[in-house]
Amino acid sequence: MTKLAEFRAAERKLAEQLSQLENIKQTVGLQEELDFSNELKRLMDQYGMSIPSVLAILKSTPER
Repeated sequence: MTKLAEFRAAERKLAEQLSQLENIKQTVGLQEELDFSNELKRLMDQYGMSIPSVLAILKSTPER
């Protein structure tokens, strides 16, 4: 494959991936999940908690 052909193939692949990314960004629940994730990380930092600690707390709590 020539360098130009390789470049064009990479361009097409990138365009497809950018299109997929835009479609994902339009997903209704994405912003809610991002907000939740960011808030959870902020709270974990604030309280000095690690992911395993949070999971242990959640696993020890009865399900609703």
